[in-house]
Amino acid sequence: MARKNLSATQAAAPDRLLASVFPEPRQASRRSVLRHALALFNENGVEATTIDDLRRASGQSVGTIYHHFKNKEGVVAALFFVLFDDQSRAIAGRIAGITDGHAVVEALIAAYTAWITANPEGAHFVFAARDPVDQGPHAAGLQERLLARYEPIDEILARDAAAGRILPLPADLIPALVLGATEFYARGWLAGRRQATPASHAQRFALAAWRALTD
Repeated sequence: MARKNLSATQAAAPDRLLASVFPEPRQASRRSVLRHALALFNENGVEATTIDDLRRASGQSVGTIYHHFKNKEGVVAALFFVLFDDQSRAIAGRIAGITDGHAVVEALIAAYTAWITANPEGAHFVFAARDPVDQGPHAAGLQERLLARYEPIDEILARDAAAGRILPLPADLIPALVLGATEFYARGWLAGRRQATPASHAQRFALAAWRALTD
């Protein structure tokens, strides 16, 4: 279940995003299905939510849902990619023009924690749906997006490793060192177990991440 007691800005974040991605009046049914899907997936879980649940909540017919998304996996993937792409745009905007490894780690974590803090409903779903999407028929779309998001960061860190500015670590270990603490804290905050926002601790997370890459 996603975090409760959201601010008005946080609660409105999914609607603003969906309206920006699907702005046309003819896309209203698509927006409705995805907005209600987000609430249902967060409340009941991705696995437990059915197409009939989506039909009842959104007021759209089963035929309309299948027309837009093909099946439930299509709904999950479409919603996940809308949110993931928005998160990626926030990260790309923050790291643009940076060539220093330390600075890019700070910028990545600042953007990531700011997005999670501003979009708790979306962040909760992105965490929950990551494995289902990665293990389902839309896995290739996720892998393409992951590459596009992290390749510029990986290139900067690879240069720093070659120059001896960071440790020569295995490539598959670096994401856990850079974002592991941030994601652990964020999941707890989203579940209501922590009060201070992830964004409020961004500098500490960045410092810990950089130490993990250099000490």
